Amino acid sequence: MVKIGYSGPKGSFSEEAIHLFLATHSEFNEAAPELIPFPTIPRLLHACDDCEVDWAFVPLENSTEGQVGVTMDTLGQTVHLFITHEFIHPIDQCLLTHEPMQLEQIERVYSHEQAIGQCRDFLEKNLPHAQQLSCLSTAEAAHRISSIRENWAAIGPRRAAQLYNLHLLQERIQDITLNATRFVLVGHSLAEMSDGEDKTSLLLIAENTPGSLYRILGEFAKRHINLSRIESRPSKRKLGEYVFFVDVDGYVFAPPIQDVLWAFKEENIYVKLLGSYPKALPAERIF
Repeated sequence: MVKIGYSGPKGSFSEEAIHLFLATHSEFNEAAPELIPFPTIPRLLHACDDCEVDWAFVPLENSTEGQVGVTMDTLGQTVHLFITHEFIHPIDQCLLTHEPMQLEQIERVYSHEQAIGQCRDFLEKNLPHAQQLSCLSTAEAAHRISSIRENWAAIGPRRAAQLYNLHLLQERIQDITLNATRFVLVGHSLAEMSDGEDKTSLLLIAENTPGSLYRILGEFAKRHINLSRIESRPSKRKLGEYVFFVDVDGYVFAPPIQDVLWAFKEENIYVKLLGSYPKALPAERIF
C-alpha cells in the first residue's frame, strides 16, 4: 500500500488539503493510499527521505505569512527528494472554544505560529488581553483546549471543531479574506514533463561577494525565463551566508533552463534541483 505522510495530527489544514488534493488526482486514488500523520515537518520529510513513507505532503508558503521556513530548510537538507506536485488550498481560520463564551472571557489563544500570524489584526483588535501560545499545528491546539475546561481558545480549521467536539465561536478570522497556502507533494523521483505549464524549483548558493545575486538573476533574465518566486534563508553554516530558493517557469530539461544551469556550473554557483512539476490550478474556496 502506498503511504503518504502529512503534517498532523488529524484536523490540521494539511489533512484537509491532502484529502482535496487526492480527490483531484486520480492516479493516487487507484492505489488507495494510507495517510499517516507526523508531528513535525522535519520528521515527515526525513522519514520520506529514508523511504519510511512513499510521499510527503507539506506546506511551503502562505499568501499572508509567506514562506514556511522549516519546510524550505528541511528540503534543502534532504538527499533523495523532489517536489512532484503543488496544490493551492484556501485557508479559513476559525476561533474554537470548548463551549460558547464572550471574546473578553478568553484568557489564552493556542495555534500554530503561521495561523496566529494570519490572524494578527483580529487578535489585536478583539483579544488584546489574551496570551498567544504556539503549538506544532492547529490540530494540536484544538486537541489541547478540548481536554481542559478553561477559558482557552484555539485557531484552526472547521474540521478540527468537528473532530474534537469544539464550539465554532467565530469563522474566517484571518486578516486577508483570500488567504491560501501552497502545499507540495514530495517523492523520490523527478516528475515527467506535463502536457500543460510546468514550474521548476531550485536551491542556489553563491559566494558572498558583490553582485553574486545580480549574476544569478541576470542568467535567467537574458534567456527570458520568468521567476515566479525568489526567497532567501540563512545557510546555517555561518553568519551572513544565505541560500536562495527560486521558482522559474518551465521544465528543468527545457533548453533555456539547461543553459542557465550550465552557466551556474561555470560560475561556481551551487545548484540543487528541488523539483520540476505541473503548475497548480488556482485555489477554489470551499464553503
